[in-house]
Amino acid sequence: MKKALIIGSGFSGCMFAMMLKKKNWDVTVFDRAPMAGGGVRTFYHGGHPYTYGPRHFIGPDSNMKAFEFLNKIVPMRHIKKMNYSYQQEEDFFASYPMHIDDVKQFKNSNKIFAELDALPKETKSKNFEEFWIGRVGKTLYERFNKYYNLKAWNLKSNTEMDYGFEATVKRKPLETGSRYEFPSEHINAYPIAHDGYNKFFDVSLKDCNMMLSTEITDIDLDKNIIYTNNDKFEGDLIVSTTSPDFLFKNCWGELNYVGREFYKIVLPIENVLPKDVYFLYYPNENEQQTRVTEFKKFTQHKSKNSLITLEVPSMKNKLYPTMIAKDVDLAQKYLDALPPKIMSVGRMGTYRYVDIDDIIMQGLQFYEEL
Repeated sequence: MKKALIIGSGFSGCMFAMMLKKKNWDVTVFDRAPMAGGGVRTFYHGGHPYTYGPRHFIGPDSNMKAFEFLNKIVPMRHIKKMNYSYQQEEDFFASYPMHIDDVKQFKNSNKIFAELDALPKETKSKNFEEFWIGRVGKTLYERFNKYYNLKAWNLKSNTEMDYGFEATVKRKPLETGSRYEFPSEHINAYPIAHDGYNKFFDVSLKDCNMMLSTEITDIDLDKNIIYTNNDKFEGDLIVSTTSPDFLFKNCWGELNYVGREFYKIVLPIENVLPKDVYFLYYPNENEQQTRVTEFKKFTQHKSKNSLITLEVPSMKNKLYPTMIAKDVDLAQKYLDALPPKIMSVGRMGTYRYVDIDDIIMQGLQFYEEL
């Protein structure tokens, strides 16, 4: 029987473990945490379920196969979700994406509409700042995008974010109809179960050899050997969900990530946010938090109180790869150097901002090619 060694038991590690088990591989999973699931695992605070960061399933209809796969294991509930963005200058919560009825209420709405009218239908951009100014004009960019992005990614200037923006930018008309986040051709869902995706982790890792609370001390990429404090493990394949620079001991430099601190607060009110509003975004210069989430909206938890979380950007953990070309190029250098029997998958492993639907599709494709 062939042996696979998987580094990390988050969503991508579990997905690939499941695919390998279906092909009758012997699978060993390593994680420094004491439980599987990573940031997608549901935890409890005073009986209130939550995850480290909202983890709803979002994706285009083209990834319906991923949704159907997950729905068979963890039955899902479709949601219609709105976002609010706190406009401090107006002391007003505007919906996001930007809606024409909200912008009409801004004090400088005439200036904003003049900027929108003056925008060319198409323009070129090289970075995040040029992209958004080309779509919505300078004022709306500053109101909704500029400071939010600066603090979310720990940037000094949004011109630093230069990967994936070298394209033709089309002027974006303001929303005029529905205020919901995604159009009908997108899937937006969350598990029905009170403990979220936890069953997915249990099913995925059934019959796997679990090495939780385990620190990997070394990896021999040529011989497919993983060393821990107490033992060594040999495999025919290593699937890594950690950052690719870790596999090479940062020999060409360390990849940059941004993290989050999550602050949990239970409030003495049954519902905190208005109907269908799940997120509050804070795009103003003098606020630390980027987002507030009321988890009851996702989990349907029943209580006279409600749990909210504040997300504050942090460099204490690694959650989000940057969209900076030099970092993406460095990640690709590491990925190109991987031996044939070493795979690097998932958000950290590919150094791409992928979501649950992308991970499932990647796993299903791997299964077909295995």
